[in-house]
Amino acid sequence: MSALPSPLIPMTVGAVVFVGYVALSRLGSSPAQARRSTAKDAPRSRYGRTLAAAGLTDARARAIFALVHAGTTAAGLLAGAWLASGPAAAAPAKLILASLGGWIGWWIPMSWAQGRATQRRVDLLTEFPVALDLLQIALEGGMGLDAAWADVASQLSRGQGGLAQEMAHVELEVRFGTTWSNALEAATERTGLAEFRSLGSLLEQTERFGTEMARMIAVMSDSLRHDDVQAIEERAHRASVMLLLPLAGLLLPGSLILMFAPPFILLVEGIGGATP
Repeated sequence: MSALPSPLIPMTVGAVVFVGYVALSRLGSSPAQARRSTAKDAPRSRYGRTLAAAGLTDARARAIFALVHAGTTAAGLLAGAWLASGPAAAAPAKLILASLGGWIGWWIPMSWAQGRATQRRVDLLTEFPVALDLLQIALEGGMGLDAAWADVASQLSRGQGGLAQEMAHVELEVRFGTTWSNALEAATERTGLAEFRSLGSLLEQTERFGTEMARMIAVMSDSLRHDDVQAIEERAHRASVMLLLPLAGLLLPGSLILMFAPPFILLVEGIGGATP
């Protein structure tokens, strides 16, 4: 195996250091800071928001991800540099292959994190109406908001869902003096789920105007379920329209052949038989 081109070795080392520094610097707050976090303290960078939405809120887990991210970027750079190390390869080709390998190494972990964030957002949205129903029942049973929230988070934690983790995070922030609206706004920033912000606005309005909290939460839960049904119906209609494209592409050519091929064959045979 041929040696790596000497200019690519410092470039690889520099890329690894740069990726590790950028990733670690954009991860967000530490666990101690998370106890006092608000929406203003939520991760502002796209990298930090992606990891938070993927459920990597622990500082150790995010640091491990950053190191793995830097390692895959280095591996991609080294693989591209190795492929470009042939004596016949031109300098621009070497640079392009090394850069392409580094980009692939950068993209693979980020693609995994974005996919996990999307799936986690879907799971949170699915569990959210159930949590609202449990919260409504607890409030109607005479519990205060703090106790009802803690009880619902405890019940949801038995299923190892992501919503229980977020509710526990919100509960911890409220215990350290953050208002409900700010804590739920921070949950929206972490997860990308606007329903947390809507719930924070609802709690703020019920506190300001003195409306019945359990009843408003029930209305919000019914609204979310209605939106889910509408989204399912919209996807079903869109799927039926999308099915027309493969049906037209597969059935139309065969139908045209069945319709026009026999007359065309008879016409050709007739012309050939009439020719002396």
